[in-house]
Amino acid sequence: MSEVAPEPFLVFISSSQDEFRSLRNRLKRAINNEEFVDHPIMKGITIEDERGRVIKEEIKEKIERSAIYIGIFGRIKSKWTIAEFKEARQRGLPLLIYHFKRTTTRGRPRRRAPGPMSPAERYLNNKVKPLSIRIRRYRSEAGVISGVLNDLTFQVADLVHEDALIRKTIHKRALDSD
Repeated sequence: MSEVAPEPFLVFISSSQDEFRSLRNRLKRAINNEEFVDHPIMKGITIEDERGRVIKEEIKEKIERSAIYIGIFGRIKSKWTIAEFKEARQRGLPLLIYHFKRTTTRGRPRRRAPGPMSPAERYLNNKVKPLSIRIRRYRSEAGVISGVLNDLTFQVADLVHEDALIRKTIHKRALDSD
């Protein structure tokens, strides 16, 4: 009997393309290279892979196919990132939100009064945080990628447990109705 590799589930990666082009590509490769018993189980997708004329429809279609949403916010308040976040939230996807604020100097950060918040940081504090959505904060690209992969591990486990509970509930109801 020949084994067929499982179809990987889709992880929607959202961020400002201008601000995080390199990070998006590195994160997508890291997600795509994660394996479970010799098979990839996840596939990272981004919108710029298939730019088209009808971007709002493309967002809806890709988020509809996705199982998890990753939103990376930095300084730039990207209207597409916000639209993707809202669509993912409306569709009920698990939301993994990250605020990536690059460290500008080497070594330990100096203790000083924080400067003004960036537009993206204001959006996170005013619109996302009040929804009781956890915002993970990082200062390095490597930290973001490591954090995302770690969080995906827990999120996948949660999704498997949720699926098992739903299956058991449906099966029990089917048996009870006989």
